[in-house]
Amino acid sequence: MLTITLLALTLFVSVYDLRRRRVPNWATLPLLAAGLLVHFPGKLETWLACLMLFLSWQFKAMGAGDSKLWMALLWAAPPSGSQQTALTMWIVIIVTALAQMAYRKIAHRQLTGVRSPGAWRTIPFALLLVVAMIT
Repeated sequence: MLTITLLALTLFVSVYDLRRRRVPNWATLPLLAAGLLVHFPGKLETWLACLMLFLSWQFKAMGAGDSKLWMALLWAAPPSGSQQTALTMWIVIIVTALAQMAYRKIAHRQLTGVRSPGAWRTIPFALLLVVAMIT
């Protein structure tokens, strides 16, 4: 049940971000808080990944809402696979960034310096997370 809820929330937030160009705190903060409560103190990999996400936001490589959504998904994941989860997250971020840049190149749009909805990039990660939680 948690896996379906997690995936549904990710899809909802992604569509919301595409339409309104913002990731709502009311969707990400409760998930982040629940993950922290359930899995605290967590593993070092989770904390390091969150630090990197925070720095990505600070250096404007990612929006604040996107960073919070990624952190919430990280904390929602079971800590037993935290190293694999963190690695998967970074692979998904890199692959979706390359896909987004390829799309912009094909569409003859500006490649960098463009603020665009990014919550959709969490969908492949959430799908992989759900598969890992089910198996």
